[in-house]
Amino acid sequence: MQFERTGVPGYEVVEVLGQGGFATVYRARQLAVGREVALKMDSRVLATDRDRQRFLREVTAAGQLSGHPHVVAVYDAGVLDNGRPYMVLELCPGGSLADRLHEHGPLPAAEARDIGVRVADALAAAHASGVLHRDIKPGNIMIDRYGNVGLADFGLAAMPRPGQELSVTREALTPAYAPPEAFRLAEPTYAGDVYSLAATIYALVHGRPAHFPEQGSLGIAEVIVRHDWPLPDLPGVSPRLTEVLRHAMAPDPAHRIPSAAALRDALAAVDLANASGTTFAPAPVPVPAPVLTPTVGPPVVLSTTTVPSRKKREKARLRVSIAAVAVVVVGGGGTVAYQYLPPSTSAAPTTGASSSASGTGEASASAQAGSAGTAGFGVPTTTEDCPAAGVADVGGRCTTTAECWGGMVVTVGIVAVNRTDCLVSHPWETFAIAPLPSDGMTNNQQELIKHPDVRKLCSREVMAASRQGDALKIAPDRWTIDVLPPTQTQYADGLRVMRCVATVTGVESTEAHFRPRS
Repeated sequence: MQFERTGVPGYEVVEVLGQGGFATVYRARQLAVGREVALKMDSRVLATDRDRQRFLREVTAAGQLSGHPHVVAVYDAGVLDNGRPYMVLELCPGGSLADRLHEHGPLPAAEARDIGVRVADALAAAHASGVLHRDIKPGNIMIDRYGNVGLADFGLAAMPRPGQELSVTREALTPAYAPPEAFRLAEPTYAGDVYSLAATIYALVHGRPAHFPEQGSLGIAEVIVRHDWPLPDLPGVSPRLTEVLRHAMAPDPAHRIPSAAALRDALAAVDLANASGTTFAPAPVPVPAPVLTPTVGPPVVLSTTTVPSRKKREKARLRVSIAAVAVVVVGGGGTVAYQYLPPSTSAAPTTGASSSASGTGEASASAQAGSAGTAGFGVPTTTEDCPAAGVADVGGRCTTTAECWGGMVVTVGIVAVNRTDCLVSHPWETFAIAPLPSDGMTNNQQELIKHPDVRKLCSREVMAASRQGDALKIAPDRWTIDVLPPTQTQYADGLRVMRCVATVTGVESTEAHFRPRS
């Protein structure tokens, strides 16, 4: 991997550490000071002022918190000439607590308790600044080179501003650690972070999350029901610790420990005894951050960023733990799935944008006038040099920059797939994007793929004509074509967009096939 592949001045890339929904994380060297860092390169382009402002808010929020001893530090940030943002983060060679659980099993109760005290103090500082994390879990607690723990993934913030509502995204959910109200699509609150941290501490001691089986998946209805189950005692551990965690994980947010600072103090006060009767003293309490209630706007909702693990043999697992935006598929009685499609950032296309099967609908091409734009698609699109735009009456366009995706899993018609950097090994790539057909408004792939308009757009002919560069040398019959509908959350929020994707059968690529590299 060469330095020029990222183009970030002052940093030399050493290796790829992992990839998430919207970003790739590199181990890099900061040349001016000879320091190894984690360089997070976003695969999206900040094409609008709104995008750039959101990124600046992300940097501001992360920077405010990175001085805390138990928050992973942010060193630098910027936007490249091609519009791609990057962040330079503290490198944590010890990996995450999820890595440690996987390799060594449960932690001693006293150690897990002490970790909880430190992370709760970091969380109290975040809440005092009006920042909500929303995805606390073992995979987001990192271990630095000195063995200290730090809360990661304070990224993609939307700082509250006077007179402006905070648009709440409901996409950053990890079912095993998310509070029960999140599955009812309630507005996120500080109490949700308290629940998630307590659930994390329980998992560190127990070896896996409460109420979740060691193997197998759960239907979403069963996940919701299990949240009401009593929290089992931890065998061989003082019941007082379970009492604190049980209080913090109360199904009703109003009955929980009232704040992260209160959870920190409650954990610190617990005396733990092992089977031999040896007593572990209460944990030292860090100097508390003032627990303030923001006077303007609700708490910030944070999506996830990426922080690397330490060893090359851990990279495959890292790709899972640093996924950028995890979406819970809710409804239909299907199993829990994680989706990583881009979030909606603009209004949805009109429902009459695509023609019906009988040809009576209006073409969305007229509704999407102009050669380029984001209106209705959530990402920049264009009709220039775009074969999809030549398909009559479907409103087909091309994404302005390449979109690449990891492996795809379909559960009862609901697609789970992760967005990835096109320079990292990947199977799928977008070759067309369009509004959903007016008489095919669904996010179920099995239903959508049967529609005549979809079959016309996501055809081998359109795919073959969309190839560029070396992809032209690959015979059309070697490609597999599929459809990506909107996620359940996107669909509920009004985004009515589908994508045509293709892969060279049996091959994972490290380049873009259908659009020039950004």
